[in-house]
Amino acid sequence: MGLTSGFFGWLTVLLTVAAFAGVVVAWPAVAGRRPLRVAGRVGMLLGVNLLVVLAAAIQLNDQFLFFADWTDLGGALGGTSTSSTLHGGGTAAQAATASVAGPAATAPARTLESLPAGSRVQEGVVSYQVTGPLSGVTTSVLVTLPPGYDPTDTRTTYPVLETFPGYPGSVSQWVKTMRLQSALAEQVAAHRMGQVIVVSPQLEVPAGTDTECVDGGQGGPQLETFVTRDVPDWLAAHFRVRTERGSWATIGLSAGGWCAAMAALLHPAQYGGAIVLGGYFRPQFGPGYEPFPPHSDAARRYDLVAAVRRSPPPLALWVETSHADPLSYSSSTALLKAAKRPLSVSATVLQNSGHRIGVWQGLLPTALAWLGTDVPGFAATPRP
Repeated sequence: MGLTSGFFGWLTVLLTVAAFAGVVVAWPAVAGRRPLRVAGRVGMLLGVNLLVVLAAAIQLNDQFLFFADWTDLGGALGGTSTSSTLHGGGTAAQAATASVAGPAATAPARTLESLPAGSRVQEGVVSYQVTGPLSGVTTSVLVTLPPGYDPTDTRTTYPVLETFPGYPGSVSQWVKTMRLQSALAEQVAAHRMGQVIVVSPQLEVPAGTDTECVDGGQGGPQLETFVTRDVPDWLAAHFRVRTERGSWATIGLSAGGWCAAMAALLHPAQYGGAIVLGGYFRPQFGPGYEPFPPHSDAARRYDLVAAVRRSPPPLALWVETSHADPLSYSSSTALLKAAKRPLSVSATVLQNSGHRIGVWQGLLPTALAWLGTDVPGFAATPRP
C-alpha cells in the first residue's frame, strides 16, 4: 500500500472515525475513579488523538509530497538516499563566461563609501525596502554580506548569489531555514568557492500571492522585471559587486527553483549560473492568480523547455529532481533532454525522495561546491 495512495489516506480517516465511535460507545464501561478505568480512558483518548494527527499528516503529505513513498520515509529516518548524475549540453565554465548581449547591472560611476541604511536581521544580514524604478514594485530585500566586507575597499569586489524561496515562503527562508550563510562559510573554509554577497528579494507581492516571479500583465506586479533588472541594478549601485555575468547566479527551491531557472534562462546577460532544487520549468500558478491567459504569448515565453529547444542560452545550470517528485521530475527531465550547447545542465536525480526542505538542505553543499568549481566567477580565492 503506497504512502501517497488515496486508499491509504482514506483508510486512516476511516480508522480514526471508527476509533472515535468506539470511544463514545465504550466510555460508560470505563467510567469511575479506579486506576485501571482511568488508565483506560487515557489510553483511548491518546489513541484517537494519535490517529487524528496521523490522518492530518497523511493528508498534508499527499498535498505537498514531503515523503514520496515508504522508501523515501525510511531513507529520511535513516539518512540514506540513492541518486544518479546526468549531464546535457556543453561545459559549465564556457556557458557561464560566454559573451551575451543584453541589459545587465553595471558598476556605479561614483565612489562607494558606506552601506545604505537598513534594518539588521542578524549578523551579516541586513533588510532593505527597495522600490524598483523599472517594475514599480516596492518590497523587502535581504542582503547577506561576507565576513570582513568593507564598502570603502575599492580593490575587493564580490560575486552575487540571488536566492528565491518556495511558496509559501518568507524572504528569510534561505537565511534561516536553509542556513545558507553557514553552508557558504563551510565551502569557503574548504577553499571550494570564494566569498559572495547574497541578495534575497521578497516574491509574494501582494502578500500571499503565488506570483511565480512573472511579470503579471497590465496592472499586475512586474516581479520578473523587479528580480532580474531592479534588484541587480540596486545591488550594483550600493555594494561592491562584480558585474560580469559569470559572477552572478541564482538559487531557488520548489517554486523558487522555477524562479531561479526562469530568471537565469531568460536573462543570460545578467546571470551565468543557476541552481534549481526541486524546481520546474513551466509556471505553476496557485488558485486565485492568473497573470495572463494560458495560451497567450506570455505563457509561451515562460515555457522554458520550449525556449531551450528553440534557442538554448549560454548558462551553467545545476538541477536536482527525483523520480518520485511529480512537481519537478517531468519538466526537469524534459529540459535535460532538450539541453544542447551553449547551455550546460548538470542534474542530480534522486530515486526515492520527496519535495521537502530536508532533501535540499542535504544537497546544498554539493550544489555550492559545483558553483565554486564550475562557474569561474565563484571560484575560491588563492590560498595565502
